[in-house]
Order: sequence, then C-alpha cells, then structure tokens
Amino acid sequence: MLYKFVKQRISRRASARVVSTFLCVLFVTIHPFSQLGGSSAFLVLSLKELVFSVQEDLAQQLEITIINITGALAGIGVSTFAKYLATIPQDGSVTSRFIPAAFLVIISFLAGWAKSRLPRLHLSARISCFVSIWLLTDNIGTTSAVLSDSGGFLWITVTAASVCLFSSMLILHWSSTHLIEEVASTLRIIHRCLSVGMSNPFTHPSSQQIAELKDLHGELVHQSVILNEMYCQAAFELRVGRVSVKSLKPLLGMVEHLRRELSWGMVPQPGQNDWSNESHCASSSSFEASAIELGKTIMNSIKAVEDLVLGVYTHTSLWHKSLRTERDAVTAAAINLNFAWYTAKNELRNTIQTWSEEPISPSDSIVPSHLHHQCLFVTSLLQMAYDTSHILQVAQSIAAHHEVSRFRFWLPRLTRQWLGVAPRTFIMEEYGAPITHDTFEAETTLSAEEVRQGVAFVDRQDDTTSQEGSYCPATGNIPTVPQLSLKSLPRCLLLTLQHLWNHRVILQLRLGASRVIRDTQRSSHLQHATKNAIGVAMLSFPAFLPSHSAGFQWFRWIHGQWMIISYVWVLETNTGATWRVGYLRLSGTILGAIYAYITWAICGRNPIGIVAMVTFFDIPITWLVTKSRIPSLGVVASVTLPPVVLYQYLTPDSGVSTRDLAWMRASMIALGIIAALAMNSLVFPRYSRVLFLNQTSTTLRLLSQLYLLLVQGMFRSIYPFTPHDKQETLKLELQIRNALHRSSSLLTTMNDELSLVPKPMRHYREVVPKIQKILDLMTGLRKIRENIPRKETIASVMKERKEFISCICISLFACQHVFQARQPLPQFLPSARQALETLESRIEASLRRGIDADVSVKGISLAYSVAEGEVMKDMVDTIEGLLELCRQLFGTSAWLTHTWPETSVYNADEGPGTPSEGWFSTVGRM
Repeated sequence: MLYKFVKQRISRRASARVVSTFLCVLFVTIHPFSQLGGSSAFLVLSLKELVFSVQEDLAQQLEITIINITGALAGIGVSTFAKYLATIPQDGSVTSRFIPAAFLVIISFLAGWAKSRLPRLHLSARISCFVSIWLLTDNIGTTSAVLSDSGGFLWITVTAASVCLFSSMLILHWSSTHLIEEVASTLRIIHRCLSVGMSNPFTHPSSQQIAELKDLHGELVHQSVILNEMYCQAAFELRVGRVSVKSLKPLLGMVEHLRRELSWGMVPQPGQNDWSNESHCASSSSFEASAIELGKTIMNSIKAVEDLVLGVYTHTSLWHKSLRTERDAVTAAAINLNFAWYTAKNELRNTIQTWSEEPISPSDSIVPSHLHHQCLFVTSLLQMAYDTSHILQVAQSIAAHHEVSRFRFWLPRLTRQWLGVAPRTFIMEEYGAPITHDTFEAETTLSAEEVRQGVAFVDRQDDTTSQEGSYCPATGNIPTVPQLSLKSLPRCLLLTLQHLWNHRVILQLRLGASRVIRDTQRSSHLQHATKNAIGVAMLSFPAFLPSHSAGFQWFRWIHGQWMIISYVWVLETNTGATWRVGYLRLSGTILGAIYAYITWAICGRNPIGIVAMVTFFDIPITWLVTKSRIPSLGVVASVTLPPVVLYQYLTPDSGVSTRDLAWMRASMIALGIIAALAMNSLVFPRYSRVLFLNQTSTTLRLLSQLYLLLVQGMFRSIYPFTPHDKQETLKLELQIRNALHRSSSLLTTMNDELSLVPKPMRHYREVVPKIQKILDLMTGLRKIRENIPRKETIASVMKERKEFISCICISLFACQHVFQARQPLPQFLPSARQALETLESRIEASLRRGIDADVSVKGISLAYSVAEGEVMKDMVDTIEGLLELCRQLFGTSAWLTHTWPETSVYNADEGPGTPSEGWFSTVGRM
C-alpha cells in the first residue's frame, strides 16, 4: 500500500532530480574531488540545474547530455584559445584586454543567434556563454591560469553531466509514452464529444449539453495543437520500441478531420425551434435509428483504435506481446462501421425522397426548416464515418507492422530540421508561450506589385530616353567630338549614370541587395543575437578595464559574472516572455538567498549539514520545476543557493561574511535580470500585443486566400477540385493553424508585459476561437460541396453566389486591415446575411425546377445542399461576431449619427432614416 502511494505521488523524474542534487553536493563537499574544480567547483550544482537537469526519460537525458557537453567543450576551447592569445601581448596592455572582450562578444552573438534560430541548441548555446563568461572575465593575461581554469571548468561540466546521466540511468525509463498518452486522451475527448452530441440528437439540446459541447470543442482544439507539437518532437528523439512514431502521422491527420467535423456538424445552437414533435412526424424512425447506430459504431471504432495504439506503443519490453484481441476488435469495428455507414446513407436517401414527395406550398421549403439541422447532423456523421474508416485502416497497418517488427532503436537524423525542433522538456520557462519567430513587413517596405510596377516604369523610361536623340552616349549612339560641348556634358554624364543605374544587370543586383538588407533588418534571430551581444558587452565592460581601476576591482570583488549570466538566461525573444521570466527569477533569487543565509547560519562549514540542507531544499524546488506553472522560480532559487553556501565552504579565507555574500550574489543576479528587461523593452522591442495584432491580420489574410481557393473550384465545369488545389488548400490550412497557435501563445505572454494602459484581453481572447471556427466551417463547406447538385445549386444561381462570396471577402478584408492598421471600421459593409437569404431563396427555386425535371435530385445530394445552407449561416454569424469584436476594439468611422424622419416618406419599407437591409452596420442594427 505504501509503495503504491509513493509511486503515485512521487514521479521517477522527481526522485532522479533529488538524487542528482545529493550526489553533486556530495562531490563538491569532498575536497579530493572538489579541488579539481578549484574555487568555482560549486558551479557543478549551477550547471546541473540550468543545463543538465534530469528530464522525463533516459533517451532525452542522453540527448541533452551529448548536445550540451558539445556546446560546453566548444565554449571552453574557444575561450582557452582567446586566453592564450591574450597572454602574447604585454600583460595589462590594451591588446591583451581587447582580445578576450572581442571573443566574448562574438561568442555571445553566435550563441544568441543559435538560441533563437535553432531551438534544439537552446541550452547548448547557453552553456557555451556560461563557460565563456567565467573563463574570459577572470585571470586575463595570466599564462599559468590558461590551462588550469579550462581544466577546472572541464571537470565542472563533466561532473554535472555525468551525475545527472547516472541518476537518470538508475531511475528513469528508457523512453517516454507521453505522445501516446496524449493521442489516447484526444481520442477519449472525441469519444466524449460524440457521446454528448449523440444523446437525444433529434430533440432540442439543453443548455447544459450546449455548454459541455462548447468546452469539449475548445479542449479538442488545444489537444490538436499539442499532438502536432509532440509528434514533431518525438519524431526527432532517441526512442526504443517496435513501431516508429511516424506511423502515427496519418492517424493524427484523421483525428484533426474528426475534430473539424464535430465543430461544423455537431454544435447545436440555442434558440432553435423544438424539433421533438415535428421531427418524429416528418422523419422515419428507421432513419433516426440508423443515424444513432452509426454514431455508436463510430464511438466503438474510436475506442478500439485507442486500445490498439496503447498496446503497440506502451509495451517496450524485449519480449513480444500479442495484440490479437485488439486487432480483432479493430477488424470487427471496421466491418460494423462499413455496414452502418451504408445503412445510414440509404435511410437518409429514402427519407429525403419522402420529404420531397410530400405536397408543399410554394412558400415552404422542399425540406422542412425544422429538419435542416438533422441533415447537417447526419451528413457530418457520414463524413466522420468515412474518416474513421481511414483511422481503422491506419490502426490495422500499425498492428501488422508490430507483429513482424523486432525491438530496435531509433536515432535522430542530424539535419537542419532536427535542429529547428525544440527538445521535449518540462522546464518550459515561458510555459505555454513558445518563442515566435514571425516577422512582419515594415510600413516602408514596398509590396511585390509596387516593385513590379517600378521595374516596368524604369523599362519604359529607358525606351523613351533611347528615342529622344543621338547626342548622348546613354542612347547607345556614340557622338562625334564636335557634338560635345561644355553645356551638354553634364546632361550627358547624368544620362549615362542613369542608364547604368537602371541597366538590367545593375537592377538585378539592386533588387538582390534590397532583399538581403530587408531580410537582415527584419530577422528576429539577428535582432536577438545583437541584443545578447550588446548586453554582454556592456555588463562585462568593467572586467576588461585596467587592473588598477576601480571598475575592475569592483567587478572582481563582487563577482560580476553572475550579473552577465543572469542577463543571458533571462533575455528572451519577446518582451512579454522576458518580463514573465524576469519577475519569476527575481522572486527565486530572493528565496534562494534567504535559504542560503539560513543554511549557513545553521550548518556553518559542516559538510554533512550542508549536504542535508541543500538536498532538502531541492525537494520543494523539484515540485516547482516539474509540477507547477512557475518553474523559473524554482530554477533560480536552486541556482542562488550554491554560490553562497558552497563558496564559503570552499574558500574559508575569502574574508566576506555570509550575509554580505548573500546580498552580493542576489544583487548581481537581480541586476542582470533588470538589464535583460531594459534591453528587451528598449532595443528591438517585440511587444506581444503588437505581434498578436499583426499575427491576427496575417491569419485573416491567409483565411481570405483559403476561401477564394475553395470557391474557385466551385465555378469550374470540370474537375472542381484538382490535386493541386487540394495541396494548396492543405498548405494554407496548416499555415492558418500554426498562425492561430502562435496567436494563442502570444496571448499568454501579453499579460506579463508592463503597460500603463489596460489591455482588452477578453476581446483578444475571443478573436482566436472565432477565426478557428471560420476555418473549421470552410473545411466543412469544402467537404459538403463535393456532394451537392452542382447544376441546381451553383450554375443556376451564379450571380447570387458571386454576391455572397463578395460580401464574405469584403468582411474578411475589412477585419484584416483593421487589425493591421488599428483604425476604425467603416460604418456600413455589404451584408453577407442578406446575400445569403437571397441565395437560399434562389437555390430553393432552382431545386424545385430540378426536382420536376430530374428525379435524381431528390437523392442524398439534396440533404447536402441543405447542410451547406446551415454551414453558411453559421459562418455568417461567426463573421458578424468577428466584425462586432473589431468594432469594440477599434471603433467605427460613423457618418450616419442620427435619423431623418422625412426620409421615411420616400421609402417606408426601410424605416425612418435607415439604410437598406443589404448593408451590415458596424454600430449595431439600425
């Protein structure tokens, strides 16, 4: 019982962390070992916490050990070479002090670029800075200290890495099943969402059911993003097992399809008519029974896939495990799903024919209005069944591969793509706010069309100039000497230079140079590298002053290296993340300094007491790092402790009291944090609010492109959706999903930015779900339109379709530029709702004529046409909600501020002084 309790409450990673801390402090307090690291041997604990901290599994620990030791060795090697060069000139000369300073700035610049551009080298870049800061700011120009200092840091690095790796090998599992657990969790959420939607699907939903479905849809969006991130990480990590995680890629794509189909097909809206009585009178009971049975079959299939995936990927033992039960369940689910799909499709076809054959008045719909939502519900079920069948095929393929595969290792490929994926780590200092590298065009940047027009103008100008005369060399005709004069010479030279400047070769070089300069100016990676180098140069400046100067003496006495290291560790690529990490690290510094003073007051130089107190302090720190949302606080508290307690233990003759040492270390760390906050707020500031608004504008632009691509195929007579269109659509959808994820991440850090003016966070948070909803609805339209009767619903209503598409595009365009320019909306925009009502009435009339001429129109395509109308209504509601948010955020440029009673005489239908219903008012319905 006690073992089970401890196993549930204390994770393997937490145990390994505490063991590694105990071993590190034990080695530091044993003098025969710690003498190899010199007076800085306590840095073993700092590197253990900052760089080699115990991860979730052994494979990841092995990876970060290799990568970060490589970074440390690179930093030690370059720094040793710089210190050797500094010993060649006269000791204390400007040259001997300039060489290490220059090397330190260059290392900081390259490390800052690698940290921003190559996430997998994040910690490796930091440790190279760490060792370089210590080596290049101490004992400069001293020949005897070159190898001894480097050897000490080599011992410190190897000891920290070895202890953490040993603890991981002793306690941790080899590989993690975190990705598989998230896949299973997502499948369970889909199962739950479908279960809630299938409870009384043909009756009016309760408010509790609507709220639960809304929460589940939001959770599914979050899980979908997490799955893709974790898959990218798992695909580039060391792993053991029988089946590669790449086999899960098609399954993850199908899971995203199911999420979207639940989003556009199974979201009951409040305020709809009660269908309970009318539904049972109009629709057959066999139709409802077949739909419910199809939904249950889909849920059983999802459960079977979940069990199979868990069985394949969670069993990593050397001996083979039979999955016959799981495979049989998947096979049976595939057979049942196929039968239920055909049954539901036939019942829907028969029911539609029954509805359309009933006598109706000209004013009524072919399909009764209270049954429209049922058509949408069943069509989404059919599409979900189609995608679920693909998931079952993927599951069967995974099971077959598992049966014939042997136990093996998967090693990551050392590629640029591998370097661009951040390692899976639980020490996320931003915690949910990953660094964004997006750059946005400056206001002075020319667009592609402007550049094209400028080049065309130059070509026309050259043609005109060449026809004006023959007296100037710029025309290509070389004049004779008598034709030249002092009066014409300046103009001739000017035209010659102009011709050369606009020559095609020179023009290509100009365009290429402009592109390089623009990309350099807009590169967030170079900006971060520059800030990293500038900060390190400024903070380390006293270390390179003459040895008799007050600045140098102050830096050496107070150990200013901690100020520089703190700056490097806190500086992030956007301002909000820096503020969050900054104030958490300030709090951790204070906590660590207080505990360090208490530890020294209790234990003094007693090694047993120091080992016990430091290890005990790591227990709550481990909880902060592994379980809480503020790991930065725990990390810095742990880092602040050793420089106070163990420095006094290793150098008893330092002459500095423990209280003074505590505030000195705390003040240096705090000063570095403040410097990082100031640097990120003043130099190349990247405010999360500005990035969010620009990112939202970019997302809306991509959304407009996606919508135009979807409607282009609709107006083609043949091949309405080509393979090229499908590839471009999937590419745009992926870009929009990534952009939405970045927007959500920026919202996390936006609260941490210091601002005198309150930010409308509630409105910002509502923007992302609405854009996500529009994306899901567009995906639903694409799938539904593959089955609608094209002649009756597209060709016959071309004019009304174009009107509706134009209204949608104008609304999206208005929202895009409002977020980009932060300017008010126009008061009136073309009403997409009015255009949709006109389109629906024309489609209804066209379908009536089609049914009279062709009986096949009464089939299942009629249900898809009804479902299309429901999805378009939902999209209009969502876009109008987005316009309302834009109005609340940025205002309205209003020109009609009051009504004119006399206008009602001319148009009584529109009301006194109101525009027609063809317009959407951004100041509310007038």
